[in-house]
Amino acid sequence: MRAQVLTKLRQLELLQGFLSKAACGQAPQDIPRNIHDPAFLMRGSPEHPEHDALGMRNREVPSRAELVVIGDSQVYGACVRAEQCWPFRLQVESDQPVYNAGVEGWGSVQYALAVEELLSLSPRRIIVSLYTGNDIAEAFQCARASTSPLAKSFWNPDWAGLPLADLSAKDRADRAVARLTAERPDLGHDEILAELGQRGEPDVAPCTIEASRFYLTDQFRLAVQDLSHPAIAAGLMITRKVLGHLRDLSLNYGFSLGIMLIPTREYLVSTRLDEAEVRDRQALERLGLAEATMLGELRSACADLDLPCFDLSGYLRHFVGGRIYPQDSRDGHPNAKGCELIARFVRDRVLPGLQASNHVRAAVGGVYPMY
Repeated sequence: MRAQVLTKLRQLELLQGFLSKAACGQAPQDIPRNIHDPAFLMRGSPEHPEHDALGMRNREVPSRAELVVIGDSQVYGACVRAEQCWPFRLQVESDQPVYNAGVEGWGSVQYALAVEELLSLSPRRIIVSLYTGNDIAEAFQCARASTSPLAKSFWNPDWAGLPLADLSAKDRADRAVARLTAERPDLGHDEILAELGQRGEPDVAPCTIEASRFYLTDQFRLAVQDLSHPAIAAGLMITRKVLGHLRDLSLNYGFSLGIMLIPTREYLVSTRLDEAEVRDRQALERLGLAEATMLGELRSACADLDLPCFDLSGYLRHFVGGRIYPQDSRDGHPNAKGCELIARFVRDRVLPGLQASNHVRAAVGGVYPMY
């Protein structure tokens, strides 16, 4: 009850701020998607025209929620319009209300904070989407820096001196793109990436598979999933604690909970290397092994907690060559076509699995696998 009262107060605070800014006539293009928050580190801005009073990508905050989907930019829909993101498409496909609680930059710790905040909506079902691309690394960051007592409960003070994962390859690639863009304003973005790919720039790795052509960020994805790195190993331990907390909330508050695992585009390519043209096959093989290990650990964690787990890897690998990600791009978020496929997976496999889990759950990994 206390959590629900605090959430209502938070909703009123955000709504008041939203109305005051709207009255000032601030232009939509000047309003950022995210704002700083000491507990969440960042959260969606309630002032953004696509967001509701809680800063989520919905038209409004409902009084009650039938289905809540929680995640990061993969759920938010970072490279598609609001009506194209997969929670919205799921709402259309399933003909039932879906509340999109995805925020760019979140990880598993923020998902736990969000579930507690959204208990005031009396959700009947909640899907938590774990993205192997960076959620585990983000969990370490949030548990370390958040002011939330819940986030701190997942933290071990012995981890304070651990080094962060090495993201230098991604940073270098970002700087290379910015530098060449400034030097050659006559080039289009796809031409800039092609030039850097030919130069061998890390994390601008050309890949062609079937009808798809894009640029992989394989070194970055490996860095944030390598369980031999102490911060990533700690992030996995934190995520296991988060999953246990979410399980307890579902039992105490009576909502059905399912965990969905979203793989990286790079991992999907690694599962079909014989059909792909890539610059560094060995790098993708290393990434494939690391991400397969991470996916296995997360499935195992769900099985230990008797949580239904739905792994999208086996489903999406069949479509990775079918232009489900932006073409001639480093962006690994699903495009409109990819979002449609994910929505159908959730409609046909996840939602029936959650219904069944109200009565009985399979012995290993909930209702996993759901290919």
